[in-house]
Amino acid sequence: MKNSINFINRRRSRNRKIFLPLVLCLIIFPLISCSEISAPADVFPPDSPKNFILLGGGDGQVHFRWEKNNEIDIKAYQLYRSINNTSSFKLLASLNQTEYLDRFLEYDSTYFYYLTAIDFAGNESLPTNIIDIQPLNLSAPQPPSRVLVQGYNNSLLGTLEVEISWIPPDIGDLKNYMLYRGSDSTFIPDDSTFLDSTNVAIYTDKSVQIDLRYYYKITAVDKGFKFSLPSKAGTDIILSSPILISPANNSRFSDPRTFKFETVNNAVNYEIFVGNGPFSDVIWSSGKIINSEMAYSGPALESSRIYYWWVGVYSKDKNKFEDGTELAAQVNSYSLVNNFFAE
Repeated sequence: MKNSINFINRRRSRNRKIFLPLVLCLIIFPLISCSEISAPADVFPPDSPKNFILLGGGDGQVHFRWEKNNEIDIKAYQLYRSINNTSSFKLLASLNQTEYLDRFLEYDSTYFYYLTAIDFAGNESLPTNIIDIQPLNLSAPQPPSRVLVQGYNNSLLGTLEVEISWIPPDIGDLKNYMLYRGSDSTFIPDDSTFLDSTNVAIYTDKSVQIDLRYYYKITAVDKGFKFSLPSKAGTDIILSSPILISPANNSRFSDPRTFKFETVNNAVNYEIFVGNGPFSDVIWSSGKIINSEMAYSGPALESSRIYYWWVGVYSKDKNKFEDGTELAAQVNSYSLVNNFFAE
């Protein structure tokens, strides 16, 4: 008992011992260099972290929390894990925070964990109690959210597709996603509307046509083959490419410099672009407009120099999501590119 009390006293006073020689030097010999005075080596391990507990486990993940150590020289907490036995522990993570979520675990395995604290001198505490958990498949995932659907039609590049992206559910046992496509927002995701599956939260649908509106829903599937409810439907339509009228290709462009093009069905907005190259180095754009005719109002154009112009069409002004957030829409379709000579 006496030896235990002495060890505790040494442990509690180690920080004082480290700085005491230097303090005494500065007091007794204020005009003499104290650079050769060194503190004794720190050989005392920190206390073992307290209240190492399991907050929850299941569906391929486990969540731990513990109390912060009182020592001022704690460098990190070391979390160790062993799978299906208690004889092969390996360092899983070195942490500064006081909680940890271990994810992407197998349902049918048992995982064992313990925690230590380590100081800046490399001294490691005794381990905590061991916690074991089998993260069984308990519940289905939440549905994906913020489904963003964007149609693209670029006749110059030969692109005709719909891109679908979404926010994954926050789970540790995700297997893949199932995509469904319908003709209205109330369609039912089933075998008749199944489109494809994917392991990532983005998909490109190339089996599409111009001037058809498509609706998409996504479900998440976990490793136990439990399906989430379907997401909210996302939608878009692929618009036709506008035809440019004036200035015509390889023509001269003089005052009044007015751009004209043909409208397309289901367009919400248009935008005119002028650049030093086709689809590149834009020097002016009209911003979103609703008319098919607009005067040039950009920087002065150099006489006899060649410029390029094209039109982008928007199928919607904004993307609105179920959580109330909004995202500006991108150009849906592009015209071909005309060039002109400034006069």
